Amino acid sequence: MFRKKIGLKVKRTRGEQVVFFVAGTLFFLYAASLIVPSLWMVMSSFKHFADYQLDLTDGQPFKLPTQWMWENYRDAFEMMEVDGTSYVGMVFNSLWQSTLPIAVQVFFSASFAYTVARFEFPGRNFLYGLVITIMVLPIMSGNGAGFKLAVNLGLYDNPLKLIVDATGWGSFLYYYAFFKSVSKSYSEAVYIDGGGEFSTFFNIILPQAIPLITAMSVMSFIGRWNDYMTILLYLPSYPSIGSGLYILKSSFLRTGKDPVYYAGSTIALMPTLIVFIACSDKIMSNMSMGGLKG
Repeated sequence: MFRKKIGLKVKRTRGEQVVFFVAGTLFFLYAASLIVPSLWMVMSSFKHFADYQLDLTDGQPFKLPTQWMWENYRDAFEMMEVDGTSYVGMVFNSLWQSTLPIAVQVFFSASFAYTVARFEFPGRNFLYGLVITIMVLPIMSGNGAGFKLAVNLGLYDNPLKLIVDATGWGSFLYYYAFFKSVSKSYSEAVYIDGGGEFSTFFNIILPQAIPLITAMSVMSFIGRWNDYMTILLYLPSYPSIGSGLYILKSSFLRTGKDPVYYAGSTIALMPTLIVFIACSDKIMSNMSMGGLKG
């Protein structure tokens, strides 16, 4: 036995204690690597540029500001502009770019996954294998062909590009695993009452997947909010907060507006941070051992 139970407590062996200590240390270091840079960015956003430069020169990047420059956040809204789009405009673009495609993605991914998971038809295994193959292929290798296809279809610099992309495989494997775990007795009960496949899917099966849909939608929102490359390549006339900060980075840091740039980055971080904190329990409750709980 690897563990000896003493009352309600579990006594770990020395080997298990070592493993837990090493794993805990690694997780702590990983968390610190994510949190510390963010804390430094927030702290730097309140500094005067002279203090910021002096702290870096003195080797004290985490020194608290001697004067809290709340004006940096006002300047971020006033000074950050990309091709006529203000900071507020970039935030608005990020909102619709991150939310509108989610409904399309949920519908197509869930519908496709339900069909493959619940019905027997010729080519079913081929479709499943095709999805797996596409998911393991390097994404960047298809950017050239994808860009040319978008231009030929009239989707370049067109918001419909995001909608078309949302009809792809999306979160197929998550929905597939969930629908495979749902008992077929639900469908049989609907059939007995005279219902069909559409009634089964929309009225019985899909409502059961709401926790999963919520979790996947939250993760999709965070990913789309932080995605600047797609906007840079395909929607240059609709700069998002991510692509805007990427474009403005060199000019702001070169002209001595580092704290203002960090203030703008801090504002951009807030929506995803708030959404994740508010929905973290929902996300984790639907993920177990890298998969899903049925």
